[in-house]
This record gives sequence, C-alpha cells and structure tokens, in this order.
Amino acid sequence: MSEDDAKKLGIVDNDWIDLFNANGAIAARAVVSQRVMPGMVMMYHAQERIVNVPGSAITGERGGIHNSVTRVCPKPTHMIGGYAQQAYGFNYYGTVGSNRDEFVIVRKMTNVDWLDGEGNDTIQEAVK
Repeated sequence: MSEDDAKKLGIVDNDWIDLFNANGAIAARAVVSQRVMPGMVMMYHAQERIVNVPGSAITGERGGIHNSVTRVCPKPTHMIGGYAQQAYGFNYYGTVGSNRDEFVIVRKMTNVDWLDGEGNDTIQEAVK
C-alpha cells in the first residue's frame, strides 16, 4: 500500500491488516511502499491461510487468501473445448479469472488473534 494511505490509517510496514469487501476477507501483513499509488493496494501472490496467519476480525476464521475478496469472472472463450478448463481449486471454482480488480476496505488489526488458545495474541498500537 502507499505511504500516504498507510499514514492516514496509522499503519506501518509489517503491521497486520484486514482487507475486506462483500466477497470475503483477508488478513495479511502490510508492505508500505512509495511505489504504490495512493488509493491502491496490491497483492502479488497467494498466501497460505493455514500457517502463520491470524484470524480475521471480520470472519472470525483464519485470514483468507488473495482470491477471498475477488469474484470469479469467467472469460467465455476459456469455456469452449470441453477439456479441463473448468476445474476446482481451493477457494476457487471456475476458469481463469480474467479480471482481478476489486474495491476493498483496509483497516489495521487492533487485536491479532492467532486462534490457538495459547495466549500469544497481541495488541497492535496505533501509530502516534
């Protein structure tokens, strides 16, 4: 995310954040960069939602992967042929997603809940 947006939200590099919209939620680490334009967040690759990811305050479950906030927009030309274009994958059903742009709401996690019952949860303080 951009430095400007991070400053407005009280987020610093490596803070845990929640991203969510009507489709789902993601818990991820923030990477603050001057190369990202204000008003835009980017996620390059999938993260494993089972290992080392806290629970999302939105869903109450482990944080979700990069497809959690996207919708499946099948490209009709990928559906012809009757081969293996239509397939199931974890948290994804459909053909190649041709459009991944989505609007999301970003907020800093105040309580990082690991959902493990071991008392390792932390509170992230707001940036002054």
